[in-house]
Amino acid sequence: MDICVGSRNPSKLRGVEKAFSTLYRDVHIYSYPIGENLPPQPFGLDRIMECAKVRAIRALEKNSICSYGVGVEAGIFEVDNLFYDIHVAHIIDRSGREFYGFSPAFRVPDSFIELIKKGVYRELEDVVNSFYGTRDIGDTGGFIKLLSKGRVLREDLVYYAVLMALLPFINDDMY
Repeated sequence: MDICVGSRNPSKLRGVEKAFSTLYRDVHIYSYPIGENLPPQPFGLDRIMECAKVRAIRALEKNSICSYGVGVEAGIFEVDNLFYDIHVAHIIDRSGREFYGFSPAFRVPDSFIELIKKGVYRELEDVVNSFYGTRDIGDTGGFIKLLSKGRVLREDLVYYAVLMALLPFINDDMY
């Protein structure tokens, strides 16, 4: 099965491959840089979902061999004046069926949010890299790896988001 992913991020690609491989055999991943004209740090669940959808559709358009287009977008949403990071997956197949899936969410420190809102940093990854002295943390386990002391990786969040988006595809008699 050939899957087109709208990202070159290694953590996203590992999570997508793991989710599809859980349900299908002979999974082949093709990755494409689809970030142009998308915000570096989407805020709000609607915006995160929109970005994931754009990534999935553009990825599917890149290669006619792919059965599915997958877009994964991480972003920040607010609940009761607190901010959370979430990964949203959008999957579309060649017939046009499309579904969303969501990862577990985790709280982002208020001070990190303020630095983004004030324009000191463009996205959460930049704040995290500065604070922890890391480089490209989004590619190498993500902020969640640091917060969880290595127990949870970004690819795990991607895995769950993609797996949740795949559920309607494997239960098509119900959806």
